[in-house]
Amino acid sequence: MINNNNKIIRETFFPIINLIKNKKYDKALNLLEGLTDKQIDLNFINQLKGLIYLNKKNWKESLLYYQKIPKKKLNFETLNNIGVCFYKLGKFNEASDKFYQSINENKNYISAYENFCVTNKLLGNYDLSIKYSSKALLMSPKNNKLKNNLLDILNFYEPKEISNSIININNQIKKLNKLNNNKKFIQNTSLNKILNQSQLILENNNFILNYPHTQIFKKNTTNLNCERHLAIFEENKIIPKFCFNCFKVQLTLNSVLDLIKLYFYFNNLNLKNNNIRKCIVELRDDVEGNYKGYIFSSSVNEAESIKKIISEDLINSKIVINKIEIKHGCTEYYNEFELYKNISENIVDKIYDDKWENIEKEFDKKNFIEEINKERVFKESINTFNLPDFLIIKNWLIYAKITGDHTYQEVYESEVATNHLTHLELQKINMRNKKLSN
Repeated sequence: MINNNNKIIRETFFPIINLIKNKKYDKALNLLEGLTDKQIDLNFINQLKGLIYLNKKNWKESLLYYQKIPKKKLNFETLNNIGVCFYKLGKFNEASDKFYQSINENKNYISAYENFCVTNKLLGNYDLSIKYSSKALLMSPKNNKLKNNLLDILNFYEPKEISNSIININNQIKKLNKLNNNKKFIQNTSLNKILNQSQLILENNNFILNYPHTQIFKKNTTNLNCERHLAIFEENKIIPKFCFNCFKVQLTLNSVLDLIKLYFYFNNLNLKNNNIRKCIVELRDDVEGNYKGYIFSSSVNEAESIKKIISEDLINSKIVINKIEIKHGCTEYYNEFELYKNISENIVDKIYDDKWENIEKEFDKKNFIEEINKERVFKESINTFNLPDFLIIKNWLIYAKITGDHTYQEVYESEVATNHLTHLELQKINMRNKKLSN
């Protein structure tokens, strides 16, 4: 970090740098405040202050100090850090520019590639994100962050000009969709071919990846902003106003085999508003039901209509559904607000306090929610079986194996290895399984 070998400089800054490494940021700032530009280059002091505030997640203050440094004095690490500040402030276009500059300063700096690719994915610049992901993977072929970002793009976009091993594998797996002949309900024989041929494609390409996701989302262009809503609830124990107009048709299933079949059904389900849908394995240890499917709607009437369509479809299907019900928003709210479970009447005025609106506004201001959503591009999912979906289905098989559900053996012939999930996800599954078994 320090190029000048002057003894005074080393004695002055090594204690500060050690404090930063040990996350004692306030003490480091106090030492820096006692310095003057006569002792050391002021640009270096601003660089350290920018780094400290970056670690403190004070993005505006960090940016303030970084921007005091002349452009000619900015190195690739500092340019990347400035990009992180812009990214966290929701200024994705400016962040992208800084990450790009960082890459130009150091063609081998993987962190800048990672950040550049993620940022351009959010901006909808998919070809650009894919191009630089491919470049970076040549230098860092085992980089899971780059691979996961690329896989996420494949849920929304079909690359036409750029090709790499992941895209090639995805294209091979997508061709297997024809084995189902676009039927609304998949048969075990077709499912067997699709899953086992997909596994064979992975093996033939020596494809190994720790892919920790356990939910398959099929999205439209609506931003449900669920992370924001749940964060507000966790911090303040209030239900955001948006959530009072959020309903879901929830399907609870008994086996992973039925969950996989439901996933294929969802892919072929045509709804008027192309409602967001997802299939999951349950990881929360206090919620009943291991396998679930959801379709989200903005009103009870719409949810009732969707429930009717699904119920009629499933009568003649071979998907065994334990329960179909309409629920209000997120289950997490129910313990704090029993009344929120009620879907038969407008309950917003009975629960939502006028003071909550200011709490929401303060949260959004603090976390730059408006800025973040302003530049983001929300694109519809491609409703076909693909590589990322298969990797998640493989994680469902791990879940089933751990919980003693062997129905997957009817359609999947390979050994189910548990090394594709993170230790944290495996721990959640084991804890849930242990709790439910008692």
